[in-house]
Amino acid sequence: MRLKNLISFEELAQGHPLFFDIDTNPGWQAVFGNDHPIILEIGFGNGNFLIEMALRHPQHNFIGLDFYHKGIRKVVTKIEKLDIGNVRVAYGDARERIPHLFGDNEIQEIFINFPDPWPKKKHHKRRLIKADFVRQLSDRLRPGGKLHIATDFESYAEEMVDILKAEPQLTNLGDKQAIRHTRDEVPKTKYENFFIKSGKTIFYLDFSRK
Repeated sequence: MRLKNLISFEELAQGHPLFFDIDTNPGWQAVFGNDHPIILEIGFGNGNFLIEMALRHPQHNFIGLDFYHKGIRKVVTKIEKLDIGNVRVAYGDARERIPHLFGDNEIQEIFINFPDPWPKKKHHKRRLIKADFVRQLSDRLRPGGKLHIATDFESYAEEMVDILKAEPQLTNLGDKQAIRHTRDEVPKTKYENFFIKSGKTIFYLDFSRK
């Protein structure tokens, strides 16, 4: 869908009902008006995955968290045009916002699709998936809740597997290597489709809270 007249970030910041730039848990059941399970996508990009998931699963509540202004404006505009009631958008760096936006055991599933691999060794410290962050996510998953990560960067996938396996609250849902190369049960992201058409191998990691 090509969008015109994107909502401005200033309009969002003035209290748009779909947008949250906050440092506290707003009470998500009250926000959505129900107690449906929460699914979180961290870094939603153009929002196609988030919106398609919400359309496929109306009995779940979806929250997208990102800090890219234009992407947020596009996604909120799409949600309004499609009149989707089970999606909200939160603004900010996930490492800073996750501890405040969600309580322990509150999230059913978390998707992190193609986080920036920061390929240069001197930039590895900027990578999103670190032990402390994984602990934050694990605390906020319900027992049996799932964490899904996708990347096209093999060495980053291997690094993430080591971090995820070291988290005592998580258990691997894959094989011994904890990596699979297909994922057909959910929509594909823009980058995912591009990588697959380019012949690149995708690495999918799936873990569950014990």
